[in-house]
Amino acid sequence: MDRQRQDATDMESVNGPRSLEQLSRLLADLKSGTAELKVGKRALDVLDGMITYPKQSAISSISHLAKTFDVNPSTLTRLAKSLGYKGFAELQKVFRDYTAGTENFYSRRAGQLFQQEQSRHEGLHLATQIANEETHNIASMLDNLKTETLDGVVELLIRSPRIRTHGLRQSYPIANYLSYGLGLIRNNVSVLSIAEHGIVHGLAQLEPGDLLFTIGCAPYTRSTVSASRIAREQGIEVVTITDNHASPLVATARYTLISPTTGSFFSNSMSASLVLVEVLLSLLARRLGDKALDSLMRYEKLIGKMQFEI
Repeated sequence: MDRQRQDATDMESVNGPRSLEQLSRLLADLKSGTAELKVGKRALDVLDGMITYPKQSAISSISHLAKTFDVNPSTLTRLAKSLGYKGFAELQKVFRDYTAGTENFYSRRAGQLFQQEQSRHEGLHLATQIANEETHNIASMLDNLKTETLDGVVELLIRSPRIRTHGLRQSYPIANYLSYGLGLIRNNVSVLSIAEHGIVHGLAQLEPGDLLFTIGCAPYTRSTVSASRIAREQGIEVVTITDNHASPLVATARYTLISPTTGSFFSNSMSASLVLVEVLLSLLARRLGDKALDSLMRYEKLIGKMQFEI
């Protein structure tokens, strides 16, 4: 039996979650107490940490992971069996399969783009294809939205004393756009940026009850994942916009907003995230009512003064 067929046979015998997304959903159910199975608090913390750092979980030995999480290796074995796996190796295979799927992300997607047939109307064809894919991403984002999640996020955007948005690489413009929009209708909002005094310095300015709003998609940046985890440990509220439920950002967020990023573009498609930000800002403005209107009018007056003085 070849390796591929052997892997398929092995997965058929697995009773635990077969993907990191399924494992992440199970973690959420375990945290909320709605899962049928029961896992001890220490083991639950270990599972939380493994999902937050999937690459480390994929490549580390059981003894190294046990040392990282300050537990006995037997805790990892018992955790795996309680989740339905025969042993730790089956649990770790979920992380290894996930990590293998994220390697060579950009060049692999570009290669798929180059393999498409070219034609005389290539430019128009590709434009139509990408536009249709973005439309599908936006529709999928809407399908994933829940009223209680939207209400909860907007409530945090209203009552949090300070808000910091954070995203790196191509998620940075989305974080910056969210910060700009929020700053038009409420105070104490800024981007948590490496370019200023660093992530740690920015987090140190926040207190319990403040809000860190993260944006990130595969391949995820260690900085964003770490910032989310540190914020949560400090009692800071965390909300995230990310691409799927297997994202390591989900494990640390109170509220998760799913924004698909698939498509023919050689990197992640961000249109759905942009639309989602505009939805949140519009809902927030409606909830703030006259306060938002007064803030916008003050902003307009400042613009007028600047133009007059120039």
